[in-house]
Amino acid sequence: MKSNHSAQQPASRYKTWMRACCITIVLLATGGVALNYAFPLPPLYPNGSAVVVKSQEGEVLRAFADKKGVRRTQLISPEQVDPFYRQALLTYEDRWFYFHPGFNIFSIFRAAWQWGVNGHVVSGGSTLTMQVARLISPHSRSLSGKLTQLFRALQLEWFFSKDQILTLYLNLAPFGGNIEGVEAAAQRYFGKSAQLLTKSEAALLVVLPQKPSLYRPDLFPERAKAMRNKVLERLVRYNKLDQYSANFLQQEPVVVAPYFQPLQAPLLSRMLQQDYPHQAVIQTTIRADIQKRIHRLLTTVSQRLPAKSSAAIVVVDNASANVIAYQGSADFNDVSRFSYVDMVQAVRSPGSTLKPFIYGTALDLGIIHSQSLLSDIPSSFSGYKPQNLNGKFQGAVSMSEALKQSLNIPLIQVFNKETPEVFDQKLQHAGIQLQHKKPNLAVGLGGTGTNLITLVAMYRTLATNGQYQPLQLLQNAKSVVSKPLLSPASSWIIFKTLSEISAPDRVVPSIRRQIAWKTGTSYGYRDFWSIGVSPDFTVGVWIGRPDSSPVVGYLGATQAAPIMFDAFDQLPRDQHQRIKPKDVVTKNICWPSGRDKQITPLAQCVSQRKAYTVRGITPPTLETDGRFLRPSLDTAQTTWPKLLANWQQQRGGISTPKGKDDSHKDNGNVAPYIKQIVTGQHYYKNQLDILPLQTLDENVKVDWYVNNQPFTGNEIKLVNYSGKVRITACINGVCDKREIVVH
Repeated sequence: MKSNHSAQQPASRYKTWMRACCITIVLLATGGVALNYAFPLPPLYPNGSAVVVKSQEGEVLRAFADKKGVRRTQLISPEQVDPFYRQALLTYEDRWFYFHPGFNIFSIFRAAWQWGVNGHVVSGGSTLTMQVARLISPHSRSLSGKLTQLFRALQLEWFFSKDQILTLYLNLAPFGGNIEGVEAAAQRYFGKSAQLLTKSEAALLVVLPQKPSLYRPDLFPERAKAMRNKVLERLVRYNKLDQYSANFLQQEPVVVAPYFQPLQAPLLSRMLQQDYPHQAVIQTTIRADIQKRIHRLLTTVSQRLPAKSSAAIVVVDNASANVIAYQGSADFNDVSRFSYVDMVQAVRSPGSTLKPFIYGTALDLGIIHSQSLLSDIPSSFSGYKPQNLNGKFQGAVSMSEALKQSLNIPLIQVFNKETPEVFDQKLQHAGIQLQHKKPNLAVGLGGTGTNLITLVAMYRTLATNGQYQPLQLLQNAKSVVSKPLLSPASSWIIFKTLSEISAPDRVVPSIRRQIAWKTGTSYGYRDFWSIGVSPDFTVGVWIGRPDSSPVVGYLGATQAAPIMFDAFDQLPRDQHQRIKPKDVVTKNICWPSGRDKQITPLAQCVSQRKAYTVRGITPPTLETDGRFLRPSLDTAQTTWPKLLANWQQQRGGISTPKGKDDSHKDNGNVAPYIKQIVTGQHYYKNQLDILPLQTLDENVKVDWYVNNQPFTGNEIKLVNYSGKVRITACINGVCDKREIVVH
């Protein structure tokens, strides 16, 4: 019996011990949960994120400090740091990092014993986890503070992996001044990424967080060198570095080569940082190389601008709708130019830049085709009396010529028929909201508000078959479904028309590309626009004064357009071409009827033209009051728009039949008008070989003169000319003249 009782005693003690252990574990776990609930981990970045805005390639565009002014440059992982730095850090600071539970009891006892023997701290007992705990939850240097640090370390070990804790250290460790994180330190002291540190630089950065204000290499190079060498000696002691290499590295002087990141796209970065304040890294769609070129271009341009004037440029990749360059002001460092105002986002009057979309909508509605006869004459539209910028009138003009010359009156004639309400609804359906209370005819000439980025997005549709999509600023952002602004046919016709406008006087570009472009000048000479579209890129330029004061003497065509073309010169070669959609049908149409020649009586076909139509639709000519022209039932009678005929007849501009039997054309009083060529245009021989000679009325015999010498033929070869060239067209002694410059 005694033997059995003795055998049962160890089993009973074992059960009691196990029960006590389980109870202890449960109590500790319960206590830990309760303590964690009562004292949760503080925010890892209590002062907010130090936001870094990057290009699509990862290059830093601009770095922002947190609420306390601390700069981290960017958050990095252990894999993004030089391997030797990681090895040196763990060897010097915490060799048992991957094995201890957050604290090293032997290190703590050693530090306490050294403190007691020497009366001061000889070596620290803090692990990397405890250092992170102190960084996120600062405490006093007391026993209670140390216990708090230990508790926080245990919390960190419970919630995070070792690599995550190491990542926190790499991004939170202080390196002097307002610099936190090894990446920011590497950039600040050595002008390089933490991935590219030398062994000497890595050793220095390992020890710097111990006393960042005393070991700063830019302030105390000898002291920093001594501490660096201490790290190297410890690496030798633990066989992480051979003695020969250490001796060689210890002889290297401490050389600081600070790198201050130049600001790229500073206003875009500021906007994104405000929109995403808790996102440590914001990856944009900006292409760093193109952004730098545009920045240099505007820096040069700013020196030529009047006082208090600024400029803005947006460049877009048409295929992706990505903004690849964004310059919100002419010179971010020039406060006198209101450099802090982002003129890409500022709402301004668009001037004439909406005209292509008004005409494009009219094409889709079947109101016009590319050669529709419009009336550029003094007109009143329900009391609204638009004027052309030059104060002159041309009389009969085609839609394409009216658009190329940016004539106001023909535009309002079409807009009045189309109605501002329909146009406004068309824009809203696509996702575009102009800034006005109620749509009216003045909208067509800039009587509304919008911004550069919206206009660039609209013009991009001319290269994307009319599909509108908000522009993308963030890499990997959720794509937005595109919506139709124009049909593929009308967008192609508008693109083709605008691409036939000659470029302004400028240096010959290195890359020839097809560019459809339009300028605009707002009322009072406050805003100057130029927006161009090639098959692959869209470029928008704004110039003016952010305070809306006028710049008299400026025009979009003379100021913004050259900059826009210079911006195109900074871009890669286009890889695509604009393909004509199948719905674009070429028709021979007649003036004055505007209809297809095949359905127009011969007597009513005074002039023939080749027009681009949408699905072959050839609507009749518009009267000034918005009604479609109704030809005479007498097929021998030619009918012109009434007000246009009256105005032109007073000036001998067109001939109208005098009676039923007089169906022939009386050319005696016809005044010629040279098409497409505008006085002051500059042509480059390496861009254009032949210049066609045409007048509005192609059926009338014209006598041509070049440099006052008789000229036969319907085109001139530019290779035969240089400098100023005078082109004259005469009909029975009545002439029209143009002066151009050939380079």
